[in-house]
Amino acid sequence: MSRTASAYAEIRDRIISGELTPGTWLRERDLSAELNVSRVPVREALLQLEADGFTTTGPRHGAVVRQMTIQDVDEVFDIRLSIEVSAASIAARQVAAGASPERLLSVLADAEALVASGDEDLKASTNVAIHDEIFSLTGNELLTTVIRPVANRMRWLFGNVVQQDARQLCREHRALCDAICAGQAELASALAVAHIEHSRGPAISQLEGKLPLRRPSAAVAGRIPDSRRER
Repeated sequence: MSRTASAYAEIRDRIISGELTPGTWLRERDLSAELNVSRVPVREALLQLEADGFTTTGPRHGAVVRQMTIQDVDEVFDIRLSIEVSAASIAARQVAAGASPERLLSVLADAEALVASGDEDLKASTNVAIHDEIFSLTGNELLTTVIRPVANRMRWLFGNVVQQDARQLCREHRALCDAICAGQAELASALAVAHIEHSRGPAISQLEGKLPLRRPSAAVAGRIPDSRRER
């Protein structure tokens, strides 16, 4: 992993965990010292974080941790319906044409083992890994590039929402993966739609009251509270 990728992952994970709260000013020199890297990879990581929707940049200051909203969450599910349903169908067709689903089945088995063990810490990352493997199985580089910012928003979402029924989620993943592995494109698409919509309502219900409903105007979003400005 490059220094930029490592810095990106570390800062992203701090945002997802809540260690870096919305409105926090991300100073390059401070992060450089904390991560023991030069300012160049930190600067590049911050640019990628902004592209992926985790930060905003305003005039006369650097990156600020962005406040997620219910609108953002709903949009993630809308985009997932467009992209993940296509990915499930393409992955199934790839398997039907001879592609190996071995890695997908391996990740699915890991997820099922975690659910059985009750390990809460790794469930979110394994959930994302299943979706990552489905995209990888498509063999479509453009599709995997397009999904990147959405996948990182999903990491935030899975890290901040408690699954109502992990076993049910696991059963949905198993059914989806079985359809893909059987090369059943239409069934995989239908199961992907059901899987996404089954998660939308509970996720939004959990986050209502915790997040603002809608994004603020650009002027307000780029403003740093006086208490967080560099002195």
